[in-house]
Amino acid sequence: MKFQRFVAALTFVVLSACGGGSTDSQGSSAAANRDDTPEPTGISADDPGCRYIVAGTKPRATNPGGAAQWLNTAVAETFACYDKVTFTFSKDLQAPPPPEAPEPFTCVPSYTVEYREPPFELYTELPSEADPDGKGVSTSTAGFKDANAILYVEMTPAVSVSENSLRPELAYPGNLRLTFPASEMYHINIVEWVKNLPEGEQTPVTTTTVAGAVPLPQRVVWLIGMDEKRPFTTDCASGPAPGLTCPAEDVPCSHLSVLIMR
Repeated sequence: MKFQRFVAALTFVVLSACGGGSTDSQGSSAAANRDDTPEPTGISADDPGCRYIVAGTKPRATNPGGAAQWLNTAVAETFACYDKVTFTFSKDLQAPPPPEAPEPFTCVPSYTVEYREPPFELYTELPSEADPDGKGVSTSTAGFKDANAILYVEMTPAVSVSENSLRPELAYPGNLRLTFPASEMYHINIVEWVKNLPEGEQTPVTTTTVAGAVPLPQRVVWLIGMDEKRPFTTDCASGPAPGLTCPAEDVPCSHLSVLIMR
């Protein structure tokens, strides 16, 4: 286990140094929100590679772009320096190809990862003068007593459904909540897929939202609940994350990992 954690930490450092880590868009409002200031992680300088990981508590995001993707898998793990949640996506075989392939690689799908409080800006009924609080989407994470800090993860354009008519093995079968050995995690205590978004059930067709709100593109939303607010970073790249595989050999995949520092 220690050797695996060492390899994972060293791999992430190499990826970051080579530009294969988080691909926050440059020259955008998203890039302006990026936090490049290292913060204490609780990791000893003797731990290989850990002190080189740049993390913070500000939002991390990339500009939207590319064809819609299918969420295939979601996995929560722990390593020497961090807890990690990884989302693997494959190309939507029913979607037309984008006009031009992104060069250099941009994160597909794009993402926003930030700390939010319930109801996470997810409303089935928008706030009004009569009801200033509105009606938020019901989630398990919002009422989870040990979730003292919650990371909101939105990925778009993307869909997360239990059936794929062309390739059933590429659909995300669930669960709504990830299972993981809680005793081995440093800070994560719940990871939840928000299946019932305000715009309705996920479909491969571009979605709309509740009346009076701005239409939203296809999106997948997850919540990561922790015992306290911790610095985090992201790793988004084509292909599977280290130690994982693409769901199908003939369909390209990509991944987004959220790393929450120890």
